[in-house]
Amino acid sequence: MALQHHSTFDADEGPTTPVMPPVPVESAFLLEAAWSSIITDPLTGVAIVSGDGRTIWANDQIAKFFHGDQATGAQYSGTDWQGLYPREWIEERLAIMKQIKETGRPLLLRTIWRGYQQLSWMHYIPDDDEGKADHFLVITRRIGCADSNQIEAMSRGANMVESKIASLGELASLTTRELEVLALLGQGLSIKEIASTLHRSAKTVENHRSSIGRKLQLDDRVQLAELARRAGLTPKDAARKRV
Repeated sequence: MALQHHSTFDADEGPTTPVMPPVPVESAFLLEAAWSSIITDPLTGVAIVSGDGRTIWANDQIAKFFHGDQATGAQYSGTDWQGLYPREWIEERLAIMKQIKETGRPLLLRTIWRGYQQLSWMHYIPDDDEGKADHFLVITRRIGCADSNQIEAMSRGANMVESKIASLGELASLTTRELEVLALLGQGLSIKEIASTLHRSAKTVENHRSSIGRKLQLDDRVQLAELARRAGLTPKDAARKRV
């Protein structure tokens, strides 16, 4: 695959699909070294996927993000998404990839998967061969914070969307209201402040906090807040469709 990209920016439309200037043949090894560094970064998941819902290639880290610590990229390279992921997840990503191709703009996707907040930078890969499925480069990192303003600052004006669905992992046992309370605990609010935000009594909020602790088998407020920050949980996430 030829990675022929460099970043461009349209004042009205924002960042567009990257296009790299020609690289001298003698410098090709530098690109290979850079690519090797990216795909072996233990904090970065990388995949090449197709617009018809297939994983063409995946590194080990992105396999672990989506399928657990024992997963490897080799297990999921060359696989169809049907049967591996929920239907809603597949449909949402197919629509996002179609949008990226049509607009010519890469996109930053925020989602919660297996209880972790993930940011995926998605690029369309132009292909000169007619008739082949469209391909996209997806670079994913887990970003553990619950401050939406911080996420927006990190994106630096990129075209960012939020997934309408969520895989909550161990948080899936919580009710919608409990997720809201946990999200606000993760943002450092006190019980009294949470009660004011949700227009509930402090006693009701404390009951929710106790229920959260029982379900997650954690009674330490600091640990509960850390779970919320790991998921990047915000109150609006409580209303997302669970898969």
